[in-house]
Amino acid sequence: MYAAIATDLDGTLLDAGETITTFTAETLRAAATRGIELIIATGRHVRDVRRLTADLGLPISLITTNGARVHDSDGSLLFAENLAADHVRTLIQPELARGSLMSLYLDDRRLSCVHEGYELREGEPELGERHADLSQHSGEGVAKVLYTGRPARLAEIEANIRQRLGEQVAVTYSQPDYLEVMAAGVNKGQALSSLLARRGIDLAQCAAFGDGLNDAEMLQAVGHPFRMANANPRLTALLPGVPEAGHHDEAGVAHQIRKALALI
Repeated sequence: MYAAIATDLDGTLLDAGETITTFTAETLRAAATRGIELIIATGRHVRDVRRLTADLGLPISLITTNGARVHDSDGSLLFAENLAADHVRTLIQPELARGSLMSLYLDDRRLSCVHEGYELREGEPELGERHADLSQHSGEGVAKVLYTGRPARLAEIEANIRQRLGEQVAVTYSQPDYLEVMAAGVNKGQALSSLLARRGIDLAQCAAFGDGLNDAEMLQAVGHPFRMANANPRLTALLPGVPEAGHHDEAGVAHQIRKALALI
């Protein structure tokens, strides 16, 4: 049996309606009653995660903003790492961000700006305070810069970032149309390793579930990794030996946990 379970949210624990189903919630409660450490590991802002998990009533540690923030199950902040302010100032310039909806993740809010060449889509998710221009932001206190856009344009932005900043920043995708930039060394795998070390739990005793490229380091770190049936094909190609857990809209995570706990 697992000593800890870490799971992504979108495309993993959440169904297509971005909710935690009753079946999945009951499964998590069953795991918690057996003393299993529960951990959410996501690119989302911590406020989003708390809203999504509030009804569970369970002690869950939160790895958010792709590992730039780690909160204990009691809500206390355990770890925080921001991008260097000068790196943020490079990342937010219009010539680099052209063709994207850009968002800055701060502790208490998100700021967003629509750049030339990006067309707002019907039902575009709210990504925080909208600003006409963020190019003069100081760059202080920013945990993550997110670019939303067409994959081809994001590939150009990514190449530009790597040319300018190289390994001084961490670059990943949570979804094909979400390009995410954090401080160098920040990822879910590193955050999970640090959290479990505090708990005295061996990574070999941890199960982890994910579907995106931003889950790769976490899946590589644990003893029981699972990729979703709906995983990004690039993740599947990167980790071909990782077993499949089922589809997120068919409670794939819950079914795998129940199998491990002999509940089915």
